[in-house]
Amino acid sequence: MKISVVAPMFNEQDNLLITLNKIQEEFKKNNISNYEIIFVNDGSTDETFYKAKELEKNNVQLSVIGYEINQGRGKALRTGIDFASGDVICTIDFDLSYHESHITRMIKELEDNPITDVVLASCYMPGGKVIGIPRFRLFISKTANLLYRFAFSPRIYTSTCVVRAYRKEAIKYLDLESNDKEIHLEIISKLLSNGFKIKEIPGTLTRRIESSDSTQRKTFKFRRHSLSHILYFIQEKPFVLFGILGTTLCLLSLASSGVLFYTRFADNI
Repeated sequence: MKISVVAPMFNEQDNLLITLNKIQEEFKKNNISNYEIIFVNDGSTDETFYKAKELEKNNVQLSVIGYEINQGRGKALRTGIDFASGDVICTIDFDLSYHESHITRMIKELEDNPITDVVLASCYMPGGKVIGIPRFRLFISKTANLLYRFAFSPRIYTSTCVVRAYRKEAIKYLDLESNDKEIHLEIISKLLSNGFKIKEIPGTLTRRIESSDSTQRKTFKFRRHSLSHILYFIQEKPFVLFGILGTTLCLLSLASSGVLFYTRFADNI
């Protein structure tokens, strides 16, 4: 069984060799030799692409592809998945904020469970962990994933994580369109609609240490992605969202009516 690892990258010149070595060491430790690693350059503005191409020259298992203009994680994932030739296609964060051992754990899960088509790493399911993530971001992420549990059936604890392993027949069957992080939701929605079986395994998400400039850029993107996720949820389950809002407004109306009734007739009670 051939394994493909797809890793989107944007301005990752300092992490190229570290990420490549860690993945290859993980495969070596688990006696996996039939694999390819695909670095997808999502329009990096530093030396990422050129340095990655230098690494590619000395590593037959590494392929470096991509494009010049940044277009979002969804575009990078679609590009990498289309290029991949493995029987199992794993997608990861380039910085390995989920440890590289998640890759081989997901692969083993597919090997041990023939009826499973997709394995998701989940930091929010029982047994999952989150280390060092800022409280506000963690609150927003947990809230969003809690909402998505109502959008998907069967319910999924973590819908927004990129760390996944797909059987080729499942992921290449889908007609994917998203260019940004909402692709994670699109994939789950289309997998479930087409009857593919999804399984989650506990994962550990660790915060990456970043420069202040990088943090500011990601804060802006985080807000934009949060809005896109909310819009996707409305599209996926409009009755759930508006049902919750309607119920909340109804309860507030009853409460305010009760207060008005009490203050109007309190003197007579």
